[in-house]
Amino acid sequence: MRDNSIDIMRFIGLAAIILAHVGPPELLYQLRNFDVPLMVLVSGMAFGLSYKPGTRYSHYLWKRLFRLVVPVWVFLTGYFFALLIFNPSHPDLDVNTTVNSYLLNGGIGYVWIIRVFLLVALVSPFIYIWHKAQPSNFVYFITLAFVFMIYEVVRYFTLPYIQHDVGNKISLVTHFIVPYGVIFAIGLRMPQLNEKQITHFVVLSLATFVSLALGLYVMEGVFVPTQEMKYPPALYYVSYALFVSCLLWMLREQIELLIDKLKLKTFVLFCAQNSIWIYLWHIPLVKNLHGNFAVKYLIAFSVATMAAFIQIWLLNKLLEKIQSAALRKNFRAVFSG
Repeated sequence: MRDNSIDIMRFIGLAAIILAHVGPPELLYQLRNFDVPLMVLVSGMAFGLSYKPGTRYSHYLWKRLFRLVVPVWVFLTGYFFALLIFNPSHPDLDVNTTVNSYLLNGGIGYVWIIRVFLLVALVSPFIYIWHKAQPSNFVYFITLAFVFMIYEVVRYFTLPYIQHDVGNKISLVTHFIVPYGVIFAIGLRMPQLNEKQITHFVVLSLATFVSLALGLYVMEGVFVPTQEMKYPPALYYVSYALFVSCLLWMLREQIELLIDKLKLKTFVLFCAQNSIWIYLWHIPLVKNLHGNFAVKYLIAFSVATMAAFIQIWLLNKLLEKIQSAALRKNFRAVFSG
């Protein structure tokens, strides 16, 4: 099942992530800094529509690994192979960079977000079970707030120990699975909330962000960008991201009407439905394009989308020649979506 509102939110998240990678001005960079949490929030919404309770965890996990990791590995293999042929002295061909890229840990950059989705996927069925078992929205969200506050305390006191070595490796799991798991859980429940409840969420998130921003301003003497508290995500970063994300969800009908008026719906839905490959194709573009950020953004987004469109067209042509239904399903899982 697909929901146009969810796909439109996914498109906005994708567009904001690509914008972050083209070097926009500082103010614009701050304004769009809700992108990754929005994508995780959206994944929670989509999970609620698509998940089949009773699915064996091992079977579910294999499918998620296949859809998330294999496309990235395929892309990375093509990327490194192209560099080996056309630019064998490129620094990305360093063994450490290559290995960390496949491990979704730094490397060529930009692939860490896949690690976030993978970590969230590990706990998604368990969050779903609790979501279904807890009918009270008040208890549900209070519990999530309590979990996040415990995490925030742990994050603060462990910061000196997670900058390097083993502590850093551990934190790549512990300090990301909890905050993004909480965001996923919010997204899972979000479609059930009425407009008044979503408004409360927007106001509470904004109040939290503004309070923290003012406190940091008093201590530092300048506005502290939320980006500075993104790795690992702190309440300051998450509160801003939830404020914008929930506001966008509250305005989803108006946004969809605007997209309809601009005749962009087909484009937006295509991008949303093929977001992982558009994201992957944009990586070599933003790494090699230089100059004005707006021109760079337009080229990166349009060329990545065109590459994904050609890929899907070629995939469909190939699938017409494949008799095996299982093989067609696997090809579609890897090269689309």
